[in-house]
Amino acid sequence: MIYEELYRESLKHAKQRIWIFSDLQQRDPEKAKECLEICMADFAKMGSPADMIWYLGDGVEGANLEHLARMSEMQEKAFAAVGVPLCYVLGNHDLECSFSRLHREKEPIFPFYETVKKHPGWHTTSSYEDWYFKVPVFGHTVYFLSDHIAKDKSWVYYQGVVRGNYPHFDRADRLRAEIAAEKNPVITASHYSYFGGNRGSEMQSRLFPLPKNLRIHFYGHAHIGDYTWARQDAYRRICWVDWHDVPQINVSSFEHIRGKICRSVFLHLYEDGTYGVFFRNHDSGVFSECYFPSNHRDPSKYEEEMKKRGQGNLF
Repeated sequence: MIYEELYRESLKHAKQRIWIFSDLQQRDPEKAKECLEICMADFAKMGSPADMIWYLGDGVEGANLEHLARMSEMQEKAFAAVGVPLCYVLGNHDLECSFSRLHREKEPIFPFYETVKKHPGWHTTSSYEDWYFKVPVFGHTVYFLSDHIAKDKSWVYYQGVVRGNYPHFDRADRLRAEIAAEKNPVITASHYSYFGGNRGSEMQSRLFPLPKNLRIHFYGHAHIGDYTWARQDAYRRICWVDWHDVPQINVSSFEHIRGKICRSVFLHLYEDGTYGVFFRNHDSGVFSECYFPSNHRDPSKYEEEMKKRGQGNLF
């Protein structure tokens, strides 16, 4: 297939190879094990072609602590065997245990998040109260945006929106300024899309207008092929941020129960600052499509259009 040929040619030029996925989430650890083994076996068959892993949330699901422990252990073992840095953000199902009536009086519980924090060479937020962390990756700065929650559960950023007495709405303005000040081009990655993508995040879209140095965004959450939640957008894999010439890539999901196929994305960074994005079907062991984003972006008309409409901004 032409996709396989393009991928092999891309490998010759790639200076950084990143494996991106999300949403293994299962209440039954045996189902998670089945999907994980399919993905890892296909990855090994490919020759384990990754210098980094970006895991965009929903590593676990449910409130059964024994099941959560098993899910955490099997994933740590699998990803540690790859031997490359892993970056992880919390997704909505990662927070599910903390809201269960079984654990309502306890502090938030995040077994896989804690596993990532303790593992040498792996990255996530310093605290589950933090929104983001950043990592330098081959001439880029990558901002990872995470779900987050107060220690006393009085507020939470969850399902892309804020609930409770959230004290940090100014974080969006500060984060936008921090991204804009980066000397390198910026990539963002999170569990959610910006507005314009599948099931876009209101809080995340408070970063509008996006800084001019933000090139591309990767997200999970909207399982490809899942009609129940994604509905008419069930098969949208590539779309653009509203009001911006910035592509966003749906990488979900790492399971074939909701989404019918175990999926992930391979991102290649090239010397000239361009990218290759390859969509992998792990069940069939093939690339289903690829995309090479333009390195040239039209300027955002967001501020101009909002002023015309007398809205100021979307919020």
